[in-house]
Amino acid sequence: MSGANPYISRGPVRQSHLFFGRVHEMQEIAAFVRGNQSIAVVGQRKIGKTSLLFHLMRPETRETYNIPPETVIAYLDCEVLGTSTTEEIFGQFSGEIAATLSEMGLPAEPALETAIQKPSRLAFEGALRKLNQRGLRIVLILDEFERLSTNTQLDVNFFNALRSAAGRYPLVFITAAARPLIELTYSGQAQEILSSPFFNIFAPLFLGLLSGEDSYCLITELSSGAGVTFSEEVINFIYELAGGHPLALQVACFHAFNMPDNLSMVEESTTRELNAHFQYYWRNLTQTEQEALIRLNEASARVHNDTTLRAALRDLVQKCLLVQEDGLYRYPSRAWADFVSGQVRRQTATFSNGGLLTGTRFGSYEVNEMIGRGGMAEVYKGRHTRLDRVVAIKVLSPGLASDPDFRMRFEREARAIAALKHPNIVGVFDFGDLDEMYYMVMEYVPGETLSRFMQLSAPLPAAQVRVLAKDVAHALDYAHGQGFVHRDVKPSNVMLEPVTADSTNDLGLRAILTDFGIAKLLKASGSKTRNEGITGTLDYMAPEQIRSSADVDGRADVYALGVVVFQMLTGQLPFPGDHPGAVMLGHLQTMPPDPRTLVSDIPEYTAKAVLRALAKDPDDRFSTAGALVAAM
Repeated sequence: MSGANPYISRGPVRQSHLFFGRVHEMQEIAAFVRGNQSIAVVGQRKIGKTSLLFHLMRPETRETYNIPPETVIAYLDCEVLGTSTTEEIFGQFSGEIAATLSEMGLPAEPALETAIQKPSRLAFEGALRKLNQRGLRIVLILDEFERLSTNTQLDVNFFNALRSAAGRYPLVFITAAARPLIELTYSGQAQEILSSPFFNIFAPLFLGLLSGEDSYCLITELSSGAGVTFSEEVINFIYELAGGHPLALQVACFHAFNMPDNLSMVEESTTRELNAHFQYYWRNLTQTEQEALIRLNEASARVHNDTTLRAALRDLVQKCLLVQEDGLYRYPSRAWADFVSGQVRRQTATFSNGGLLTGTRFGSYEVNEMIGRGGMAEVYKGRHTRLDRVVAIKVLSPGLASDPDFRMRFEREARAIAALKHPNIVGVFDFGDLDEMYYMVMEYVPGETLSRFMQLSAPLPAAQVRVLAKDVAHALDYAHGQGFVHRDVKPSNVMLEPVTADSTNDLGLRAILTDFGIAKLLKASGSKTRNEGITGTLDYMAPEQIRSSADVDGRADVYALGVVVFQMLTGQLPFPGDHPGAVMLGHLQTMPPDPRTLVSDIPEYTAKAVLRALAKDPDDRFSTAGALVAAM
């Protein structure tokens, strides 16, 4: 006879026998704790961050992973600190450490009692000093750290005080958040506060899906302990349905335990319960990430020559919404794959013909084949039927129509963009909306993107780079003079049109900049990028644009052009990284490499010009894009 259903955990796992796997992560955390190194645990919602932290605090875990017995590990949920003052937080820190001492059976510390009754930074540090003199090491776990990092009651001095304490005493911080600290540091309303060096002392630990072995242990051991032995068919069914996601496994096992002979009902009940969590994941993805998931096969084929898409897929793997194996991407479970398929069907109902508008009409325009797709738009080759003129029609995502103010902004921005008349800027002929789909009709440019050209030809000779950079610089300087900042200069936004070669352009290509104003238009809409104010493409983004995309001038475009030139000269980005936080940190803090270390025959003056364009401070860069090219 079977016992009670053991798969009841929908929140943190509080009992040791219900916790499975994470051996590698525990080994890493234990090593950091022994070395007095602070740690930032990063992972998707419901991936098991809090369960991991609870497991760390168990006496048997500490013994298993050789965490010194004099280590005092205190846990705080920062949800309760989101509106607290500095003094209240130091008092809470002291109170939790005092409670942990009591739970461990250790003598109370009078200095902690003082810090609780009259909380302050000095009282907290005094208590740490006394604990240190007793030979105790303190580990302070700060769960749901986003709430503390965005607390408007705190200033930079608070976080500097935490760093100072961690440097002076055996004090380790362990934070848990859904986003890397570097992303929290340079985004959102707490930018100035989070510029504190406190956030540089953490080693990141990314929490992913459970391994297949750990997943099978969770499926089989809890059920057999309750008197139920799942058949091989049921075990494989559960793992295929839920993958290695801890919550999804718990949910699927719960329903399988109750009705192991009705797998169709197990699947229906599991997907119904997981739907709310999947909706949460989906709503917190960028448009590019959603598009990549919906068109995964196409995205996988384009990833090598599209830096924006490559970053999106990398983020999706980190968020446990994709799995990468042998260079290929797949969904981590059938339940998630089915959910994404549902979004495809929903998009089909919203976007005429499933986003494939070929054969339809927009007023006087006939829509032909699709020639490009981005995170927020699709581009089609079309024809003005009365003028018999070939055009490009950019159709913006229908999701933008949900903002009631978008039409006004769209018309204002589109009218301004259409006023830009320059041979190196794609011309805009018309704009409008039809059935809540907003579109722009633009000049059709035959040829390929600079991104595609570089994929086949980079690194390029310096002379060819100057030809292409000069065209883009002309476009930027003209637009800046008209009051426009592009904000998204990158190779995929540069078209290369074949022209007759001459003495000034032996390459036979003319560079034409596209998507002027689109970044600003999308930023102004109610359809947020979900990047807390960041607008553009991270690989090409100036430091000041990362901090606040609204407060930039043309020198941010000069920086982006400098990145593009660096990439044309070397075939590489100046700040590559395995995850967005690393790329962001590169732009903000790391000096770019001299391109001559990658390609030795680049002229010295060209290399120096590129490095000046990549200066962290806008005042240290060229004031115009033309000045950059002249220096090259």
